[in-house]
Amino acid sequence: MIKVSGYCRLFLLLGFLLSFSACKDDDKVVNDITTNRWIENTMRSYYYWYGDIPETNKLNFETSPEVFFQSLLSEKDGKDNNQVSGGHYYYSTIKKKSASTRAYLGEGPSLGFEFQNWFFTSNNRYAVSVLYVLPGSPADLAGLRRGDWIHSIDGVAVNNSNIYDLLGSKTVTVGVSDSYRKLFSTRSVELVPATVKDNPVFLTKVYNDLSTGGKKVGYLVYNHFTSGPDGDTDTEYDDDLRQAFARFKAAQVQEFVLDLRYNGGGLVTSAQLLSEMLAPASALGKTFCDLVYSDKQNKTVNYQLRQTGQNLDLPRLIVLTSSRTASASEAVINGLKPFYQVMVIGERTEGKNVGSITLSSDKYEYDLHPIVCRIYNAKGESDYEDGFVPDWTLSEDQRVIEGHVELGDKDNDPLLAVAVYTIRTGSLPRINVARSAGMDIVSGYCSLDEKSGSGVRVPF
Repeated sequence: MIKVSGYCRLFLLLGFLLSFSACKDDDKVVNDITTNRWIENTMRSYYYWYGDIPETNKLNFETSPEVFFQSLLSEKDGKDNNQVSGGHYYYSTIKKKSASTRAYLGEGPSLGFEFQNWFFTSNNRYAVSVLYVLPGSPADLAGLRRGDWIHSIDGVAVNNSNIYDLLGSKTVTVGVSDSYRKLFSTRSVELVPATVKDNPVFLTKVYNDLSTGGKKVGYLVYNHFTSGPDGDTDTEYDDDLRQAFARFKAAQVQEFVLDLRYNGGGLVTSAQLLSEMLAPASALGKTFCDLVYSDKQNKTVNYQLRQTGQNLDLPRLIVLTSSRTASASEAVINGLKPFYQVMVIGERTEGKNVGSITLSSDKYEYDLHPIVCRIYNAKGESDYEDGFVPDWTLSEDQRVIEGHVELGDKDNDPLLAVAVYTIRTGSLPRINVARSAGMDIVSGYCSLDEKSGSGVRVPF
């Protein structure tokens, strides 16, 4: 998600429990009705598609706040989920303040790895691929690596339900192999959840050899737009990002590859900071993006590319993407496009050109996260609701990670290899240039992101 402003978390102090269940139920109905009226009033004031909210006399105020909230949402909010369930998922959400709402791996107990669920049509089965592992996490200590495949969870074959057990709320034992081709696990791994710091500055490298044509190429894996581990006012991660770019500048990098494959969004201020350091120097002082609210709010919030000592003054930018690249990640692509060439390599992105805020009250136990604005670049462009189409895209068989090809392996990572080839030759390759052997064609999807809009890296 992209967060467009800070907010205070206000908590409701609950009164004494009543002795009789009938009274307790009556109080709950009254409380729900009161909460739902607050939700309606708030949404009519802030929701970007407020005109699509049904008339008050057509709303059922006696349902739960979660059900009531969803009854207000527009079909313009979110995407049709044809690939998985044929339903619709919404970007706007509601959460209980007391509930765990882990948006990133480092918030609350975690197993410490990012994953993708795959369905194999050839034998009608599921498997989970490990995309990356956080250093020092339970997954890391247990020996999980990018490219591992999980075939069972607590002795049961992976399915579209038990994958939720991998989100970190309980201890699990997973059956693991090094290939999706192996139908059965080759080792068993116990994972005990722990609190893990999830720094979005996951990996930085500078390449300078024959493969780059002698050019110094910076590479950054940046996994979410979060300013720090303790909320929007914490700048630890932003400071780490500045330090990383100071090192890139000291190394005198001439080209840059930004890896946003697993970045589903976050704070617009962190997206602004990243863009300030990637933009050509001539763009500094100009508009990065405008957040345009509904006519009822009647306001536009402008973010500029501020002057910074870490700016690399690059001639262009190459971005690696996947279907989960969304929100603030797409705002970086869109925001930098007016100033130089932004080349996209990988998969079509999510297509989320809208942003949300958090609305809260000390009287109610829910936080609302409605879509409130649309995002435009300096040229007034916001036409990526269907996602950014890559300049070079993966074939179906290249989507599967095999052989423990680590992030940053410029010879064997298909997307990074294409980026490096393009920098060296000045043009995109016609075929895959990575050294890894080809793989069988399968169809896959990230069911947690696409089906439910919850779990790992929810876009925007």
